[in-house]
Amino acid sequence: MHTTLKEFIDRNGGNGGKWEWDMYVEHTFVSFLDIPADQIAAFARFKPEQKLEKNGDSYTLTTIMPDQTKVLTFKNGVEFDEEVTAGRIAKTTFTFDGNTLTQVQKHTDGNVITQKREYFDDKLIVTLTRTNWDGIARRYYKV
Repeated sequence: MHTTLKEFIDRNGGNGGKWEWDMYVEHTFVSFLDIPADQIAAFARFKPEQKLEKNGDSYTLTTIMPDQTKVLTFKNGVEFDEEVTAGRIAKTTFTFDGNTLTQVQKHTDGNVITQKREYFDDKLIVTLTRTNWDGIARRYYKV
């Protein structure tokens, strides 16, 4: 499996459109991760590229951003320590179910962030939810 997916630009995802993404970013990165507000606007606009590769019994998910590349190598259903931001570690588990890859990040303060990636022939839909926030955010990628 080797898929490269780029984000749809300015596409409204209905219930999970841009407004929900902006609210998710504000709530998660300002109030939860304590990232300065001046960095939030840039994050909300960034359009990363994602690549998922299979390597024997493990997978590598690469997220390419303008200023950095984040590489996560994992095994299906096996929890590992993920450095989410500098010095902030979460217990992360990826699981596959059909065309869906679900990532669950459990933070030391009890917060849980879930990213559900649904892979299709021509697109990827990422749905984000988290504890202490009632919304749903979606981002859309295309091949």
